[in-house]
Amino acid sequence: MRISNATPKTLLTLAAATILSVASVSTATQAAGIGALNDETYEWSASLISFDESSNSAVVQARVDTYRPLENLGEFETGDELILTWSGRHWASGIRGLARDPELEPGTLALPVEFVSSARDGKYINFRIPVPAEAAAAIAGMDSGARVTATSPRTPTDWSASVIRLRHYNDVD
Repeated sequence: MRISNATPKTLLTLAAATILSVASVSTATQAAGIGALNDETYEWSASLISFDESSNSAVVQARVDTYRPLENLGEFETGDELILTWSGRHWASGIRGLARDPELEPGTLALPVEFVSSARDGKYINFRIPVPAEAAAAIAGMDSGARVTATSPRTPTDWSASVIRLRHYNDVD
């Protein structure tokens, strides 16, 4: 079968249009802050277990990444200060690690936490986080089991600065 001279030109035109359209979508996505690999923050969700008004902190429960069970859970006790690492690139999707002083690659979704306990045969981790002052009243009004969404810096800092924003899961900024 012979291809006419017009077909390669048509294919070239379609290829160029496709490349330009992909580049436009990619640029628009990055401009909107979606998918930018070097964002300084990320979001994660968990279930609220309790809120302690006196320390302005909350205990939350999050799921362990099912592909990476945590084999070191027996090493930790309530009150241990740990770095929790999440799976995911832009949104934390499950806990992939817990350690006292892990080596972290740039851009890792890491969170300084106070370990509380594990639950459901190690499939969930309960941990304490600080509650930003502006979120305290809203968090105090939530029932145990309510889903919350937090914004945290990618680069772990001290525990007190590990949560920038905390809101009910369904609230939209």
